[in-house]
Amino acid sequence: MNEYKRGSVTDENRAESAKLRELWDSRANRMSQAEFGETFDIGSQAAVGHFLNGHAAISMKAAKGFARGLSCEIANFSERLAKQASELVEVSGGASPSIAPAAPVGIPISAKESPPEGYVRLQHLSPQPSMGPGIDVYEPVQVVRHLDVLEAWVRQKVGSADYERIKILTGCGQSMSPTIKDQDLVFVDTSDRNIDIPGIYCIYVYGRFLLKRALILSDGTLVLRSDNKDEFPDEERIDLNKAAETVNVAGRVKAWWTLQQG
Repeated sequence: MNEYKRGSVTDENRAESAKLRELWDSRANRMSQAEFGETFDIGSQAAVGHFLNGHAAISMKAAKGFARGLSCEIANFSERLAKQASELVEVSGGASPSIAPAAPVGIPISAKESPPEGYVRLQHLSPQPSMGPGIDVYEPVQVVRHLDVLEAWVRQKVGSADYERIKILTGCGQSMSPTIKDQDLVFVDTSDRNIDIPGIYCIYVYGRFLLKRALILSDGTLVLRSDNKDEFPDEERIDLNKAAETVNVAGRVKAWWTLQQG
């Protein structure tokens, strides 16, 4: 069965697609069309391509998906669909449960309400791992807020169906740029408490809470590296045979999300 109905495409439809294409092209580090279509419930790569290229009129479902994925308003590319969406909200008494937050991550209006359909609620914790020389951590861990995260995005990016083990932290600093930027939200699998494979970890070292690439050499040496080698070229090496008690792994970073501004 087709994922969209092509029907007749008007000049207005093509103009909407052109605006949508401009928004799409302006977003750096975006997903592939296939990944975007699956994550934001638009359809296959072909469906996304048809909407972007004006070969099919943008449907309301697709408009909502593009708005979420591109962190924009429907009105940015279609006044017609924005008006329809507004009318639907008015008819439903001011609430539209089918319209999820305008990005993969959103703050729930009320912690007492269930997350929107297709979203899961994760804890955003207070510690901020340092992407730099490191910061001392003395305060106890607290839940800053709960965040509603698109379940399909979590499954695809984090690869875990056990959402209790996934915690959200805010990275602080420049040492992992351009991979992870300052103030990015990082999704940490707290069940990965050992550095079994090389990867990006949140790790306590000599009382400092760091976010670094980490691996353990065959001789038991822990190696911590930064991706921003221009500003942070040095590696940190720790002999775990002598100083294992100074290292505590909080978890492995499985994904991160950057808030992009237009």
